[in-house]
Amino acid sequence: MRTLRVTALALIQLAGACAVARPSELPRAEAWVAAVKSAGIPDSMPWYSRFAEHTWVDVKCGNDGHWIRAEVVGAHSGARCDTISAREAYCDWRWSAEAVRVHRVVTGESARRVAERIAAVTVVLDPHYANGGYEAWPGPNSNTFVRELVRELPELAFAFDHNAVGKDYTWLDAGWSPSRTGVSFDTWPLGATLALEEGVELHFLQLTLGVRLWPPRLLLPFLPPIPWESAPLEVERDLAGLTKMRKTPSGRNPRLPGSRIRRRVREPDATGRGRTVRRYFARD
Repeated sequence: MRTLRVTALALIQLAGACAVARPSELPRAEAWVAAVKSAGIPDSMPWYSRFAEHTWVDVKCGNDGHWIRAEVVGAHSGARCDTISAREAYCDWRWSAEAVRVHRVVTGESARRVAERIAAVTVVLDPHYANGGYEAWPGPNSNTFVRELVRELPELAFAFDHNAVGKDYTWLDAGWSPSRTGVSFDTWPLGATLALEEGVELHFLQLTLGVRLWPPRLLLPFLPPIPWESAPLEVERDLAGLTKMRKTPSGRNPRLPGSRIRRRVREPDATGRGRTVRRYFARD
């Protein structure tokens, strides 16, 4: 009986570890908030969109009427800080079908310091990514930018999603891990991280293989962390009056079982040109 109770407790803890923070859970009462987020890349992008993560930082500057987003969104965007709405900041989805994960949340005076410096730091980093400096693989890309941003703003220290291709891009680098809880050593083809938050990671050609201790995770290239995270459930209603529901273990590439309608729709994407995709709608 004791063994059974211990096993049940372990399963409950493991199930809890599968949960992941979402933007809708950000503290709305706080005047100053900084959040490091990531999401999958739209399927309209090249081959790496099937598994790679895009990382960015959202900052609330005093109230919900003033949010900014720091990121690199593509080869021609450079590094930029744009104003966004509170609705975008709290949305659990990006590019319509990609579930957003929150990796780090900072509030209070720490968030205020981030808000005061993030635009200036982004301007300094912009030349690395503008005018042909951006490379989706192996880097430098959006994840390389966030790594450099976090080095200048240590309040944002966090552990990247292991599929954030480009997070370890460098020719030769050694020092703190992105979470500042351990150390990393990287060259362009090979590298490694040993840290409390990142666990043990081996890097090969910007792909990561590793194990994290808490929450317990097995990290394999091309796959979500194992055990898979639970995705948010979103119900939308389009102009035709059809209810669209999306939920998968990894939060990506949703499909609905049973009765459904498939329609081609035009959606915005990271390039700004838009894309035509097939979406599945449940019948009312």
